[in-house]
Amino acid sequence: MENANDTPLVTLKNLHKRYGKGALVLENIDIEVSGTEFIGLIGPSGCGKSTLLKLIAGLTPITSGELEINGRSPAAARDRMSFIFQDATLLPWLTVHKNIQTTMRLHGVDKRECALVADKMAAVVGLDKVKNFYPRQLSGGMQMRVSIARALSVSPQILLLDEPFGALDEMTRNHLNEELLKIRSMEDWTAFFVTHSVAEAVFLSTQIIILTANPGKIFKKIPVPFPYPRTAETRESAEFQSLVGEVSHHLRSVDR
Repeated sequence: MENANDTPLVTLKNLHKRYGKGALVLENIDIEVSGTEFIGLIGPSGCGKSTLLKLIAGLTPITSGELEINGRSPAAARDRMSFIFQDATLLPWLTVHKNIQTTMRLHGVDKRECALVADKMAAVVGLDKVKNFYPRQLSGGMQMRVSIARALSVSPQILLLDEPFGALDEMTRNHLNEELLKIRSMEDWTAFFVTHSVAEAVFLSTQIIILTANPGKIFKKIPVPFPYPRTAETRESAEFQSLVGEVSHHLRSVDR
């Protein structure tokens, strides 16, 4: 999804964030994202990764600097974004099909269209056969699939993901990483993805941004050169393992 007049999709310039009179959480953040990118955000705990997502989403105001989404304020562009949290945050009294519809209903989409889109998204994430199940009947990975389907049901331009696979086992996480990229190839959105897993960041991202802590600053930006689609074989390549090692080395330098 290209932007008119080559306007950057997301621009952060000299951005600072503090809560109240507390210490700075983020300092001098400069990021410019154009086109359809996948930005991986990693760094030690407390470096402001989740706060950065909330700023982009317009859930909390910046303290100083600039933040624009397609030339608009985050609040004005909120209808073009979806947020996926660490927990699936499903409503336990609703089926998979009804849970997928909740964001669309909040956007005022009529019931018939909600049902049609929910059918499509359940199929996209591989849950069409369990769309009448309740969250308690699903595994953790399946619950997260519902959360992804719900977020994508409104056709966002930007997807914000805050460690959505952090609580899952490695095999399930790797599988969902692959599924997420397959969905992205069909849906065409830009992503900001917070993770503590270097391998996950390398597998998913077009660019990795490493943040320092106290306050959060950009330590390094690392482009990821591997073409899409990426598969299990990508992880097994020497080039992949080499980049994981390089990013891990930089991350250790941040912690020193």
